[in-house]
Amino acid sequence: EQKTPQLGYITVIPTVKALQGEHTIELQSTQLKSGVECGWWLCQHTTTQTATLEKQVNMEVAAIRALRSRSQASAAAENDSDSKSTEDDADLAKAMQVIHRRTLEGFVTWCNYVSSATLGSLCRKGLDMAALRDMSAQVMENSTRPPDRLFVEALVLRVMESVGEQMLQCPERLSYLLFHTYQEAGGLWDLGPTNFTIDMDKLHDGLVQMNLHTNPYTRYKMPNGKHELGLNFDDINESGIQCRKNVTKTFKEPASMMVVVDFLLCYRVPIMLKLYCLTLSGYIYLGSHQGDDITTTHNGTLLAPKWLRINFLQYVAMGDAAAWMLIEAVLVLYVAWQRWPSLGYRSPGIPGLRFMLTHLLNMCFSAMGGLWVFAERDFLRKPWECAESDVVAVCHDPRVDRLGDVLKVAVS
Repeated sequence: EQKTPQLGYITVIPTVKALQGEHTIELQSTQLKSGVECGWWLCQHTTTQTATLEKQVNMEVAAIRALRSRSQASAAAENDSDSKSTEDDADLAKAMQVIHRRTLEGFVTWCNYVSSATLGSLCRKGLDMAALRDMSAQVMENSTRPPDRLFVEALVLRVMESVGEQMLQCPERLSYLLFHTYQEAGGLWDLGPTNFTIDMDKLHDGLVQMNLHTNPYTRYKMPNGKHELGLNFDDINESGIQCRKNVTKTFKEPASMMVVVDFLLCYRVPIMLKLYCLTLSGYIYLGSHQGDDITTTHNGTLLAPKWLRINFLQYVAMGDAAAWMLIEAVLVLYVAWQRWPSLGYRSPGIPGLRFMLTHLLNMCFSAMGGLWVFAERDFLRKPWECAESDVVAVCHDPRVDRLGDVLKVAVS
């Protein structure tokens, strides 16, 4: 059963007259029982945030005046009352501009990031890219806009953070909702009295689901009839940067053997470096004379290998190619599985077409390299006579005469 949304509103009336502009903030919700309750909740949050924001503006005004006094040649300079009044208004306007930019800094970053999405990104669906860039410019270049307008724009975000409670942990989602709030109010270029509407249901989207089910490893039947994995704040936040209308799962947390796979993929480079060191140790051991005679003798020097050392280099080359081919294949499959809900969207950490093609190309190169070494392989069994005689002629490896041709593929 669809509930009728309740409405409540409040007129923003700061104590400083220059910040008063007859702007209103409206709260819409189906969670509250009546419009009176909506108005009461909105009044409590707005009054508190208005007082807090005014204190920040007053402190910025004091800082501006302190800097000006320090830079003046004489602190006793006298001004007439008209110039003093003009100076106070200018200080208030400048302070409001600083607080406005500071408060909406995260929103500007979100606008710039989303508006730079490529044409193929799903982030561009349903969003006006020109409006995003324009709002970013209106915040950063706000010196020509009246202080009362800047005050209420900053206040709207503060009220959304206050009403949203835990949504404060999801700045990207807040920025997405704030953009739509500004857009529904006519954008940031309208300088007259404006009404800003905050939708409490959208603001709490995700928190309701988390209250029902938070386990990201098991599926639970939600009120919408779907069996879904538990949400966390990362999913809510990423839904905002992906410009999703509704909050949904954006990331699959690994469990069981997937945790092992995740660990191996994260540390694949150091693990392979350790294996290379172990391989070098094995190569040195084959000429160390520390084992039995057939294994660790008559295998040539480090730079002029024979017998087992030549075989070892070819085995290592094929093993290295097979290992990297397997790693790249598992990496592509694992990342596609883990980020499947977000593929096609633009968000930090989401693999794009370039990522997939790069690692698929690496996999193909590794496979072709391994097949090339296998096709050009030249293995010889070391004769037992090498263990029983130190005569060079008896233990001669015929591949030494064409060592460059034998190892050129394996070494490359």
